Amino acid sequence: MVISLKTKLGTSKILIQKKALRKAATRINKYHKGKRVALITDENVYKYYQKEIEAAFPKALVMIVSAGEITKKLETVMSLVSEMIQAGITRSDVVVGIGGGMITDLSGFLASVYMRGMTFVSIPTTLLAMVDAAIGGKTGVNLAAKNSVGTFHLAESVIIDKEFLKTLPERELRTGFAEIIKYSCVLDSSLRKDLFEKQLDYEVIIAKSIKAKVAIVKKDTKEAGLRKVLNFGHTFGHAIEELSHYTLTHGEAISIGMVLADKVSNKLKNEHSNSEELLKLFGLPTELPKEITPDMMLKFILKDKKRSGNKLTFILAPKFGKYEFTEQTPKQLIKMIK
Repeated sequence: MVISLKTKLGTSKILIQKKALRKAATRINKYHKGKRVALITDENVYKYYQKEIEAAFPKALVMIVSAGEITKKLETVMSLVSEMIQAGITRSDVVVGIGGGMITDLSGFLASVYMRGMTFVSIPTTLLAMVDAAIGGKTGVNLAAKNSVGTFHLAESVIIDKEFLKTLPERELRTGFAEIIKYSCVLDSSLRKDLFEKQLDYEVIIAKSIKAKVAIVKKDTKEAGLRKVLNFGHTFGHAIEELSHYTLTHGEAISIGMVLADKVSNKLKNEHSNSEELLKLFGLPTELPKEITPDMMLKFILKDKKRSGNKLTFILAPKFGKYEFTEQTPKQLIKMIK
């Protein structure tokens, strides 16, 4: 299956198929013949797929970083840039990122800034990255706040292979379902039925999630308005993620964030999506950890990228599969979830 994302920034081909590494190498040889590959992955992915990576990209400059969100910082980018310069990588070469959301964000950002921009190919290996992080051209690193430094840089191709999910820890699989549940809450209510099936069809669920995101990104590539809907649960979720010092995964934090967003919806609209039902079905957390209070979240929400002046755009899901925007001050939001 091929899903095409055409935007003002260019076109990204999203391919859902088997043997992603070999397919990526074949595409690069076809469209960028003679160009070198600078490949970024993390130690966990490399441990499982070293042979396959080396077979598909035998001449690549392979750069392995530590796993975890703590790696997604400017210091890592500076180190990778130095290594690429020493290896003679040019702007006409190709950056390939293989891994979860941290790697797709980091490698995409690196591709966007190295010598003012390089071709980028993304191979997501986690469910979260397949349905969200690798799709739509957002890149970034963390500085003072999550993704506070970033660019929009579309991957020329994103190659998705559900076979990678076989080596994914159960917790990481669950964290991906948080983003899929997000799509079901605000964009595609048909996903709800798919998620309640006893035998999950990953190809269908992944494809529907990607199509939901692509439909939004096509209309609003740089998050000027409509694309903000994809941040349902994220205003609270990013604050929770940082306050947990990343002991909670992104999906776990967003899961709690969606439940809190439903509280806000209840206060403002007297109705909500009931995201909690699906989140509990997939074993995701729905309550704030005892060590995190709403008041502690305020300083992080003040840094939210959707803030303009003293208000920020907050996304509600008043009914399943529907969304609304509301403008609220951070203090108003905190008050509504206490």
